[in-house]
Amino acid sequence: MNYTKNNLTSGLLLIQGKYEVVVKSTNQFNFHYYIIKLKCIQKALCPSFLFSTNESVLIPIPDLETPEALKAFIISNVSLTFEIIQCNKIIKEYENTTIVFSNYSYVYFKNPKNIFIKICIYKDSLFYLSYKVIPCFINPYLKLSSLSSEGIASYGILNETKATKPYLIKTTSILGKFNISCILAYNYSQNLVPPCSASLQLNVVLKTCSQVYWLQNVLEFLTLKHEFKLADEILNITCIDSTLSNYSITSLNGYVTMVNQSGKIEYYYGNYYCQPELKYCLPLCGYLVTNVSLEKCGILVSFAAILIKNGSFTCYKEIVYDNVLIHGKFKFAYILVCGKHYTPIGSYYDAELVFGGGGNGEITKFCKLNATLWLFYLKKNTYVTFPNYFTFGEDTAEKAVNITVNFCKYYAKLTTGKENFRCYKASSYSIDPFHYHNISSLHNSSTKSITVITISSTHASNPNYYTYEILIPISLILSFILYYLLFRKR
Repeated sequence: MNYTKNNLTSGLLLIQGKYEVVVKSTNQFNFHYYIIKLKCIQKALCPSFLFSTNESVLIPIPDLETPEALKAFIISNVSLTFEIIQCNKIIKEYENTTIVFSNYSYVYFKNPKNIFIKICIYKDSLFYLSYKVIPCFINPYLKLSSLSSEGIASYGILNETKATKPYLIKTTSILGKFNISCILAYNYSQNLVPPCSASLQLNVVLKTCSQVYWLQNVLEFLTLKHEFKLADEILNITCIDSTLSNYSITSLNGYVTMVNQSGKIEYYYGNYYCQPELKYCLPLCGYLVTNVSLEKCGILVSFAAILIKNGSFTCYKEIVYDNVLIHGKFKFAYILVCGKHYTPIGSYYDAELVFGGGGNGEITKFCKLNATLWLFYLKKNTYVTFPNYFTFGEDTAEKAVNITVNFCKYYAKLTTGKENFRCYKASSYSIDPFHYHNISSLHNSSTKSITVITISSTHASNPNYYTYEILIPISLILSFILYYLLFRKR
């Protein structure tokens, strides 16, 4: 026993067994006792140790990649000295104690290398130690190899002149704009998808009160055939063993399937029943949009594509190709970009619009590419730029070879060439893609005018609605009007 406060005496019981309490007193007294499991042990940090020793213990902490913080928790049945050491210098010390809580042993390192935890024991002791390394900001280059997906991405990291700072953005909609004037991909070495396949992916992370999901909105190209289809996928990344089922997530357009990823079973939702296929001509210009909204019966995730130019043909064509309901009661739901934390499975809370292979983890070479990409998030009622951008994505298995990215103010220009993994600060810019005046400059005298009539049913209780589009030439409309007027006069 070592601690008394408000007539309470605390003792630490490290191992299971039989304990006796002996009270010696000449006066009358009341005696009560209760046993409490410490929350710090129930939610043990990692890694953890249980030692029985009479010697000092020196535990090395692995060198870290970015400035980090170290939280430690120790409990012992005898007094000891607890030290956090860096380069043989004591950073923090607790003397003659039996318990050190995490809140008091939080240490921040600007250069997180050569760090040790030292425990000095004065006699035979049994003690429990656990510690956790907490990043002060994530490192987008941590998993980067010579192969990556290429484009424009926000990781929630702002590179200033003197320091790197994380930022956090919560939004209900992410929009990626693309303008592709030349694209040709060919893969000689893999047989995962057709060899001329390539993809443009809008990847984001959905955060709720209890779950974390990865959302993917994709244009899948067959570059030799000038075709693409619209596809989506959702993966539960709340923990390593998280699953999805056809009861927990539903849509008329898709279902959940099991995928074997290098011996590990993962559960993906995809719009496998209905993946719209379209012909394209170059230049191809438009938007990929991923929206989330909190409904009474769950979270509604909408995947859409907006086409504004297809070769010489210019119009505004909005295709909401899938509406997915994640069932459950949620207090909140938003798309999160955060540079301070990794997801539960160690990936990034990022948003990225990137080119990669056609699917199934394909690595493809781009023989020809000339494209411009923008990435925006919804702030109030306007889509705005992120504070800065990286030229590569790390949240997809599909990779690209032979793409170089150059950044201009708030957008990325992609051509063929050697990969360059860079970070750029972005200029402030905003757009509203859902108003016709924003695309009026694309019209020209050679373009046939088209009226687009969109009919949709948007019931929150039944999110599986379709969007129908009727394309009516203006000349046909005028003919009907003229015929009606002539007939009426007769």
